[in-house]
Amino acid sequence: REQFINQVWKWKEQYGSRICQQLRRLASSVDWNRERFTMDPVCAHAVTEAFVQLHDAGLMYRDSRLINWSCSLKSAISDLEVDYIELEGADKRTVPGHPKDKQYEFGMFTEFAYKVIDPKTRKPTGDEVIVATTRLETMLGDVAVAVHPNDPRYKKLHGMQLLHPFFPHRQ
Repeated sequence: REQFINQVWKWKEQYGSRICQQLRRLASSVDWNRERFTMDPVCAHAVTEAFVQLHDAGLMYRDSRLINWSCSLKSAISDLEVDYIELEGADKRTVPGHPKDKQYEFGMFTEFAYKVIDPKTRKPTGDEVIVATTRLETMLGDVAVAVHPNDPRYKKLHGMQLLHPFFPHRQ
């Protein structure tokens, strides 16, 4: 955490003044004497205090869970805002808030393979890891694949590297 905070402060020193200069050039009417940075001690303490109070009141909690992400809203949404539908397989459906004549495919799994690379020789081993997803576009951001350390099917993959299908330099 301390290293992260140090990096944040370095970023602030490098770019923080640029942001204020841009606001001044836009003729922003603000009280510059009250300028604050989110990580300065006063703000950091206030944020911590707010989180503690929300947690103590049971309004906020920490947990390991899947969340509902709305690509349209670009935000997490509540379970109350989601209509759960069980699908037996791929199905095309309309989506509220979208054109009624447009249908989107749901429940379709796409599989793709990462080739396994031996990190010592930097050569393919002939093995591959097959991944299945309903959101194929997310694989473009993949930088790692995790396997359960106790699953015997993947023991031989421990310590190996994978070759990204579209970004071979990203191993």
